[in-house]
Amino acid sequence: MVNIPLLLLDGVPPSAAIIIEHQIVEWSCSVPVNATAQLTIDGTVLEPFLRPGETVWRWRWQVPAGAGEYEAHLTITSATTHSEWRDLIRVAPSLLDARRYTMLLSDLTRIAPALVHALRGGRQAAGIIGPGHSDPTALLALLTGSATQRFITVLEQYLRRPPKHRLQPDRPQELGAWRERPDPARWWIPVDAHPIPKTNWPNRIRPLRPRSDPAERGLHVAVAVLDRLIVTVQWLLFADMPSNTRTRLVAISGRLRTLRADIPVPQSSPPVPASWTPRTREERIILAYRRLLRRRLGVGWEPDLLTIPVHDVARLYEVWCAAQVALCLAQHPTWQLNAQSLCEDDHYLRLPTQRPLLSFASSSGTTVQLRYQPRYAPDSQPFCSLDHRVRVPDLALEITPVYGQPSLILLDAKYRSDSDELPARALDEGYSYLAGIGDSHGRRVVTAIALLFPSTGVPITYPSGVTLLPLLPGDAVTALRDWLVGWVGKVSV
Repeated sequence: MVNIPLLLLDGVPPSAAIIIEHQIVEWSCSVPVNATAQLTIDGTVLEPFLRPGETVWRWRWQVPAGAGEYEAHLTITSATTHSEWRDLIRVAPSLLDARRYTMLLSDLTRIAPALVHALRGGRQAAGIIGPGHSDPTALLALLTGSATQRFITVLEQYLRRPPKHRLQPDRPQELGAWRERPDPARWWIPVDAHPIPKTNWPNRIRPLRPRSDPAERGLHVAVAVLDRLIVTVQWLLFADMPSNTRTRLVAISGRLRTLRADIPVPQSSPPVPASWTPRTREERIILAYRRLLRRRLGVGWEPDLLTIPVHDVARLYEVWCAAQVALCLAQHPTWQLNAQSLCEDDHYLRLPTQRPLLSFASSSGTTVQLRYQPRYAPDSQPFCSLDHRVRVPDLALEITPVYGQPSLILLDAKYRSDSDELPARALDEGYSYLAGIGDSHGRRVVTAIALLFPSTGVPITYPSGVTLLPLLPGDAVTALRDWLVGWVGKVSV
């Protein structure tokens, strides 16, 4: 292995380049004579081109329409040497600048304790840095300290030890179906088995097969902690910090990602964290570190939602909009909260699609349920699609008054903007919801719909009931709160 020649992105090192989604960028590298180079981005091999008389290899890359991290892999091969270079390239979103993108991540962290505080009726403290709030300085000290190193060491020990298995009985099988008689020590006799005439063999057996040891429950907890730790490091890398601290944090992130890719997770059901009891020294270390991390993090979103920033900014914006809507409704002083499924754990918030996020009642007795990504099919009840398509808006307020017909108020996040305006295609999708969802009698039930998109400006409401509502992280959400209170108040009278 020799030192790799310098690879540049639009003339600068990749670590210093700012890549925006949808861009066309140029990679370049000076390659020795009689050597060949290959550049791969996330498994896709780029086609090189060389200008006459130059030894600089160049590749053009159409940046995908999705912000996140992409792996770049360069190999240079000659008759005597072989060199490789790998790195993660970060692509920034085109509709949110770096400041807004950082605010989007910070807002989700800030909203979590405020939402729990509202759902629990003020029973949880809501200080600036207290229960339910994260302290970035304390997190940095934890991640770069000895406790994290010990946790990583324990996970590496999981990789080195052989997996434990137990022999567990499989479903009953006819003995005649076996080509060879199994070892009697490797099967059980079912209670309904009968002896084969003139032999001592049963006609049916239950073979014992090796299965993952249920005692390996600590691995599930360790992986859950590892997932949240990876996302926490990713979030902290957006903050300003000394270069030496950032270098250490990047190195820790690499070790954590490598461990996560290598740890085999048992297929059995994960343990309930509250009922899990550590049995070994390693499991006690995992439990202690889990408690330590939770005290630093406070209330947060479940790991599946926290991994969104790496893969899909549009999805992250949708989750952020859902959290803002839920917070606006939960903080309303005159609506009585009856049930909620956002927070069913002391430390995790989630967005389930099978149950309503919030269910509350107004002073007039009207029931309102907030649902996330509900599916309105042609045969669903009480609301259904009025054609053959299944319609799935991002958020729906299902309103059931004491007297009168049930109705819907929809909100749909559109991570699209042209010159601070919502494209016509996105507006057409709003009208399809307005006209395409009704009840079993064919009546239209959508009273109003808000299209939320990242932009500045004031909301625009059309006579049809469609509202274009700009919503950006870091700005006040007064317009969203006023829109929600106004429309829910109209239909709940």
